[in-house]
Amino acid sequence: MAGRSNAKVETSDKYRQRQMDVFRSAARTFNKLGFHNATLDDVAEELGVTKPALYYYANSKDELLFACGQMALEALDAALDGSGQPELNGLDRLCRFFRLYGEIICEDFGRCLVLTEARDLAPKTRKGNVAGRRALNIAVREIIAGGVADGSIRPCDARAVGIALFDAFNGLARWFNPKGPTALSAVVDQYLALFVNGLAADRRVGDELLPS
Repeated sequence: MAGRSNAKVETSDKYRQRQMDVFRSAARTFNKLGFHNATLDDVAEELGVTKPALYYYANSKDELLFACGQMALEALDAALDGSGQPELNGLDRLCRFFRLYGEIICEDFGRCLVLTEARDLAPKTRKGNVAGRRALNIAVREIIAGGVADGSIRPCDARAVGIALFDAFNGLARWFNPKGPTALSAVVDQYLALFVNGLAADRRVGDELLPS
């Protein structure tokens, strides 16, 4: 009995690993060709298998896109949890989250989430994707509002600032090249510096203290 159980676990692990390979190949294909231009044949070619082999893991492009988006959203949820230490003020938590955010959206699944829209999905799967995106936006607005409340962020429209942050960082998924001359962490730090100098309750330009 133990031998059969171990065999089932091994088979299940191999299936999940292969399924992840399929999802990652789909994400890379969609990122490179565009979701609407890419075909299942393109995904199969990226993975190095025949098209019929893909149907063992997904029935359609829509299922693959939804799975890729879910992988990204789960990673971003974990990033939110990882930035939520109680000793951090709102501004520090916001910076910590967007450092993680920048890393995630420059990976295969994150790029796929940013480079596609919820409307690209079929109605059946769109609802879950929209809910995940909305929850992420709301969570960031709450972090900003918390920073305003604790005094680390100057009074501002949390919704507008959240949109500005996402718009800026999402651009990384479109243009950042890991083989380029500047490391991702350095680019993220520069982005955050631009926002923090406008968000911090006390901020200086040179030696002059700007009013908050």
